[in-house]
Amino acid sequence: MSEAFELHNAKDRKRKKLLLFLAISGFLSVLIFVIEWIGSEESGSLALFADAGHIATDIFAHLISFLAIVFSAKKSNEKFPFGYHRIEVLAALANSLLLVGIALFILWESYLRMLGSDPIHVETMLKYSLAGLVINLISVGLLFGVSKESLNLRSTYLHVLSDLLGTIAVVVGAIVIHNTNLFMIDSILSILIGLFILRSSYAILKESIEILLEAFPHDFDSEHFLGHIKGFTEIQSINSFKVRKLTSGVFTIEIQLVVNEKTDRDALTFEIHKIAKSHFGIPYIFVEVLSEKTFASISKLSLLEKEDPHLHHGHSHGHHHH
Repeated sequence: MSEAFELHNAKDRKRKKLLLFLAISGFLSVLIFVIEWIGSEESGSLALFADAGHIATDIFAHLISFLAIVFSAKKSNEKFPFGYHRIEVLAALANSLLLVGIALFILWESYLRMLGSDPIHVETMLKYSLAGLVINLISVGLLFGVSKESLNLRSTYLHVLSDLLGTIAVVVGAIVIHNTNLFMIDSILSILIGLFILRSSYAILKESIEILLEAFPHDFDSEHFLGHIKGFTEIQSINSFKVRKLTSGVFTIEIQLVVNEKTDRDALTFEIHKIAKSHFGIPYIFVEVLSEKTFASISKLSLLEKEDPHLHHGHSHGHHHH
């Protein structure tokens, strides 16, 4: 009992540590955002404005990671039998839609800027981008160590790292403009940052929609899992195998098997649960083990419903085109 308690305590400590690091790093990102936004207003630099937009993507990434860690610890209940994992996905969906908007706005502004060039106060641009760079370096240093502890923090770390590259680009751009007076560089940088935001937010948008539509997850190794299942000689066939992704790294499995008449179904069901939970870390698995006879009867049932127009279920649904 004390061992389980110790384990729970260690998990709890790890969770609190992750949340603390996320909160500090998130606060630093907000600070960089404010600095760069004020800097873009004062200097007239669109690249600095675009980089502030890039930092905004990172603030949302922090928020999503924070939500994911908080809600994944919440227990499932009657109303939410799979827990609250999908909150992370919903947040990611909202975030990616917002980011697409930010990216398009940056690209539009860059286009307008290229048509008529407003002057840029390069010294101001350099001053603010350097301030952003220093804080960004602190944030990267802070997350570097803990990024290996969780997938969630790793993605946040990569966000902060890409912010750092964006800010370095703005600093270099400011120095080049200062020495050459090529103000066009500001617009080119903001277009590149805008395209970068668009690309990363499209990937998040696509994945969020796929998860919510319950598409078969591409990051689940079904061959490896089914390889374990096919090792049981008493299984004659696997009729149905469905994997759903609740959120990053959390899956549910439904599997329907046909077995020999003499099979100990309880023992087989237990073994499959054991494989799913112990080897693959899958929290929700539904196993249906049928004899050939029962499976044949079930198959007939569904066929009858399709063919008989007097069964109103089959009949009424037949005319609805979804």
